[in-house]
Amino acid sequence: MNVVCTYLFIGFWLLTGAGWAQPIRQPAQIQSALRQATLRQSPLRQSPLRQSPLWQWRLWGHFLTDSIEIGRPFQYALTYRHSPIIDVLFPDTARNFAPYKVQNVAVFATQTTGSGYNAVSRDSAVYTLVSFETDSIQLLRVPIRIINDADCTVQWTGIDTVFLHSKLPPIRSLITSSQSLTLDTETDLAPLQQQFNYSVLATGLLVISLIALLLYGLFGRAIRRLWRLYQLNRRHTRFLRDYNRLSQRLNSFTASETANQAVVLWKTYLEKLDLQPYTSLTTPEIAERMNNERIADALREADRMIYGGTFSPQSQLALQALSDIATQTYHDRRTKLQGLVDQNVANTQEPDSAEHSSYS
Repeated sequence: MNVVCTYLFIGFWLLTGAGWAQPIRQPAQIQSALRQATLRQSPLRQSPLRQSPLWQWRLWGHFLTDSIEIGRPFQYALTYRHSPIIDVLFPDTARNFAPYKVQNVAVFATQTTGSGYNAVSRDSAVYTLVSFETDSIQLLRVPIRIINDADCTVQWTGIDTVFLHSKLPPIRSLITSSQSLTLDTETDLAPLQQQFNYSVLATGLLVISLIALLLYGLFGRAIRRLWRLYQLNRRHTRFLRDYNRLSQRLNSFTASETANQAVVLWKTYLEKLDLQPYTSLTTPEIAERMNNERIADALREADRMIYGGTFSPQSQLALQALSDIATQTYHDRRTKLQGLVDQNVANTQEPDSAEHSSYS
């Protein structure tokens, strides 16, 4: 009996001895071991936001002044500390700063401190803003966007406050519901200093210049010849006035001097009119060149008055003959020039056949 019990005890010990030799794992240890094995076999893909300590990330936006004025620029600073592997988009200046107007943005280069797992980058910018709001207390908070693989994560700054400094005098008394505003019936108008509109003047001068250039391009030749006709008429009128005054002064006492002045005036005018050197020609040379016996007789009578001092009833007729010849030459020149003007008006492209003629 004892032998049988001994064999049974030895067999039972052999069957269960290996289990007693190892400690039994607790359920928590088993779960932790399974989780670590699973992570080693198929590691999870973590977000960049989980790859550095959260206490290092900070988004900070604040005004650089406590008070502002309407229309005066002021500055707002924005700073974000993040992991170097994160891409960040700062706020849109066209939409995210309303109701403020963004005048300028100063963006600073990214600064990274530390290395490896403890590296921290800092992005910052300073915005120059202008406000036209009349609220005494004005607020602002702006977003930044963190670029992920599939989308973007938006983070907002804290709300910062700025106070409006108004230059208007404070209202001494509040208007109650029983009071109403009335318009002042007697108001002194403040005189305003008139300002000259230089832009309108410049525009008017430009338009007039363009019109003048257009007219000159179309009718330039005709205008030049009309101007010459006008000058020709003025010179002839002035010649007749001076010549007639000398003729009226002609008598037996002033025959020599007056006749000399009249002949010199006649030669000078005729030289400009006919473009011939009459002032340097003698009486026979002028008579031969003009081939006119009446001119020869008149000049001989004038020579007798100049060099002989004689005065006769033919003396006045001689000066009148010279005046008639000058007038006839004037009409011939005017007719020729007028014909060129009419021809140029009919055909503005016709060559200028009398362009070489000049009148002083």
